[in-house]
Amino acid sequence: MSQRILDLHEFFDKYPFKNQRNDFCCQDIYQQLLEQEVALYYNDTLRSFGIKILDGGTSYQQITYCPWCGNKLPKDVRDKFFDIIYDELNLDGPDDPKLPEEFKSREWWVKRGL
Repeated sequence: MSQRILDLHEFFDKYPFKNQRNDFCCQDIYQQLLEQEVALYYNDTLRSFGIKILDGGTSYQQITYCPWCGNKLPKDVRDKFFDIIYDELNLDGPDDPKLPEEFKSREWWVKRGL
C-alpha cells in the first residue's frame, strides 16, 4: 500500500495538540510521537501504532500495548478501511484516483465513530 503517511510534525500541525491528546492512552506515548526521537510509528489513516523497522523502508512492527503505560492501544481500523474501499466504494485500492479525500486521513473513521 503506497498511501501517503503524514510526517508526524505535519500530523500535529494539521491536528492541534489539544484535540489529539485524547486519541492516545498516555502523555508519554503522545510526547514520543511528537518528538520523533524513538522509532515509534503512528498511521493516522489506519489508527495503527508500531515500531519502525530501521532498514531504510517503510515497514513497521505493529504493537497493541503502549510501551510506556502498558494500556491496550485502540484497535486499528485497517480491515474496515479495506472493506469500505473494495466492497462499498468498489475501488481498486487506496491508490485509486477516485478515493474520496476523507480516506486519506483519520476523517473517515472519526466520521463513522470507529
